[in-house]
Amino acid sequence: MNVQGYNIVTILKRLEAATSRLEDITIFQEETNQSSGPKPSGATSKSVAPSGATPAGPPAAKSAAPAVSAAPAPPTLAEKAKFVKEFDLFIKDTIDLFVLSSKEVDPVVGEAAATLKAAFEEQAKFLDLVSSTKKPAVSDPQFMELLAPINAKIEKISALKDANRRSNFFNHLNTISEGAPVLGWIVTDTPVSYVPEFKDSAQFWSNRVMKEFKDKDPKQVEWVKQFLAIFDQLRAYVKEYHATGPSWNSNGKPLAESIAAQKSTSAPPAPAAGAGAGASAPPPPPPPAPPASFFEEPAQKAGGMGAVFADLNQGENITSGLKKVEKSQMTHKNPELRAHAQVPGKPTPPKKPQTLSLGSNIPKRKPARKELVDGNKWMIENFTLVDAPEPIVVNLEMLQSVFIGNTNGITVQITGKGNAVSVSETSKTAVVVESLISGIDVIKSHKFGIQVTGVVPLITVDKSDEGSIYLSQEAIDADSQIVSSNTTALNINVLKDEDYVELPVPEQMLHSIKNGKLVSTIVEHKG
Repeated sequence: MNVQGYNIVTILKRLEAATSRLEDITIFQEETNQSSGPKPSGATSKSVAPSGATPAGPPAAKSAAPAVSAAPAPPTLAEKAKFVKEFDLFIKDTIDLFVLSSKEVDPVVGEAAATLKAAFEEQAKFLDLVSSTKKPAVSDPQFMELLAPINAKIEKISALKDANRRSNFFNHLNTISEGAPVLGWIVTDTPVSYVPEFKDSAQFWSNRVMKEFKDKDPKQVEWVKQFLAIFDQLRAYVKEYHATGPSWNSNGKPLAESIAAQKSTSAPPAPAAGAGAGASAPPPPPPPAPPASFFEEPAQKAGGMGAVFADLNQGENITSGLKKVEKSQMTHKNPELRAHAQVPGKPTPPKKPQTLSLGSNIPKRKPARKELVDGNKWMIENFTLVDAPEPIVVNLEMLQSVFIGNTNGITVQITGKGNAVSVSETSKTAVVVESLISGIDVIKSHKFGIQVTGVVPLITVDKSDEGSIYLSQEAIDADSQIVSSNTTALNINVLKDEDYVELPVPEQMLHSIKNGKLVSTIVEHKG
């Protein structure tokens, strides 16, 4: 129920709170008057009676004085859990050293590193709360509030990077910005594998720093090593104490109680009540009283919700005050109006600002690897020109095969005679093959190159474009075959007079029906 814009229930609650405060003030004043009674002349609360003598003054004054002057004992802080102490030690030994090195590199880089340290310190507070709390639901709003300070620091690092794009140390800022979301390991069930992913993302930019300063400034190289050491130390810590996510306490308190306890311990202690006047701060004043016209009948106003309901109660007469628009005033009916005034188009909604968060779907580059699996299959994945500026060499045996996937700008040299080679989803990748028993498969690749120096019986190309295949004379004599489908701009290069001649693979076909059968021929363009 509302009266003149005031809610009755709210006002009653405020009156009850004011009454309760007044009662507390009255009780406090009475206790103070009782405890500060008249004292005998020459005696103080700190005086000590001689041996065997009875102190002067009434017994009430003797017992009351220490009760008033004694301050409440401060709350005892519970000892931190072992994994919280180890995390504090990790910050001190690893993060602090990185911050000092960053400040020597550049002030802006130092600011980004200091913000990263602040984010780790917020995570230390989170882990301290975890040690005494039951695991909450991920959808709990209070749980999301706990992550807000960490998320704010990550966003600040990203904003700092964006504001200094022309800096000479932009690669440094990118390195920190790409690695900062590693703090999100506390919201995953597999943090051990989560941490290395962001190390790889940051290493893409740290490699540029290494390349630029490798022979110029050893401090920059040391800076990169210190930053990458953060991920190694963090992974070791997570593996030991939080292998399946934060180690919540199954016998701990609910999240709301733990948050309240943490706030009470972190808040500054209240001043102790003293014997003299003015030793303690006065209680907060009661809420302001409502206006004098609160209980008066509200006057009829021209606007507000009352006017809205009054208009709605008119029923069919609600449209009686509307002005009729003639056809001559309608833009779609009167062409002359369109000639003089342009109708504004539909406004485009503002774009939602992009912010970094711990659960954001930021694309992550997978780590590059060259590995022999099960003794018979080489896996070459996720390499770029930065990872492999020189050709990757693989020595194949008879029963071994090679898989090349998700690479960009690299060259793979395969020596010996093996079984098969698969090239999948690559870009600007060149493969040099000696000899194979089976063949080569190229799938969903762009701007690829295949060179055969020995004999390969079959080469298949599917859903690819802008590829070149170079065949040796030995492969041509052995009648090597090439099958292409859904492929554009494919060229086959063969030797002629000690030089390669390019033969384009047809893309356009002519189809016709003859004697009930489909007959397809190549369309030849003759100029």
